[in-house]
Amino acid sequence: MIPLPLLSLILLSFLYSVYAVAGGEGTYANAAVEGAQIIDNSTHIPTGFYTFRHVETNKYLQFIDFQNQIVPTQGENSTVFNGTLFTVKWHGDKNYSIQHVNHANLLKCLSTRWDHTRGSDDAGVAWQCEVDNKTIDKPDFDIYPNFHGVYNASLPRPLHGGKGHGKREDTNTSHHHQSERRFVNTYEAIRPDKQQWLFMRADPSASFDWTNVAFDPTTGKNQYSGDIIQPNRKEKRNSGSHLVYLVSAAHLWNMRSRCLHPTASYVFDFTPNNTGVTNLDFCHWGNQSLLWEMTLWKPKDFVLGEEPNPAFVHPEVSVWAVFGSGYPVETLTLWSCLLFVSLIAWICH
Repeated sequence: MIPLPLLSLILLSFLYSVYAVAGGEGTYANAAVEGAQIIDNSTHIPTGFYTFRHVETNKYLQFIDFQNQIVPTQGENSTVFNGTLFTVKWHGDKNYSIQHVNHANLLKCLSTRWDHTRGSDDAGVAWQCEVDNKTIDKPDFDIYPNFHGVYNASLPRPLHGGKGHGKREDTNTSHHHQSERRFVNTYEAIRPDKQQWLFMRADPSASFDWTNVAFDPTTGKNQYSGDIIQPNRKEKRNSGSHLVYLVSAAHLWNMRSRCLHPTASYVFDFTPNNTGVTNLDFCHWGNQSLLWEMTLWKPKDFVLGEEPNPAFVHPEVSVWAVFGSGYPVETLTLWSCLLFVSLIAWICH
């Protein structure tokens, strides 16, 4: 007969091996600690219209209307124009959505895609906005008149005929009908944190100051201290720029954090129509390849979008939750106590 302490140790080893194998790439012991640090080092920003330029490649985050792609710019597109201008809305806490309107006047949100082959979040994609079913807000100005972007046909193009991604993505057929369905929520929604992002400061000790505007999270509105600067690309008139990491709010508490990286991919078959996507990489503070310069071209107040689920923002951790869920010290302590009690019970027996 196997002694009880030895049996407990075998059971512990078995459970740990099952957890490690089943968890896949996404499991991360210090996820809760890292998630809290990311939120602490992230900041509120004024809502409005922004561009995102990668500091090393000078490529901008870009929305391409063809097949609803979000990819880094190439060639002539690597500039400030309406295709690189995004609407940024607040969703409570430090969570924001990054949106663009396509030619059918449908909102597309920068969203976190799940790679089921690796068991982790792998890319930023353009999905139908589900965190904001209230208003369609697009720029009321043309940042680069008469320039509409160039899509080079020789670059990798999305493949046709890919399978859709459930009910979350419209097919751009019968636009009016699809728009009606979206606003009455007749489809199955995805987790809101997949369409929410945090702006983690490159320098956590620095405060973000914008010209004549600041954001008040108590009201959800911008506060103005002077006239709004009218955007002018040629004269570089805007409300300021800051360096940030674009951190996905998805799985922030149980997996390694993911940041937007300036590389495109067109090869996966589980995105609707195989559209072009922007890769995600592990967030590493100080990694220049993950830094983006966000420029506020015009602040604007918006209706508050869907707020994040509190469980995804500051989750409450119970005693039972520490068993194999990212708390190595506490887990070791509890298992040690369990083995000690088992040992005492065996001796008494």
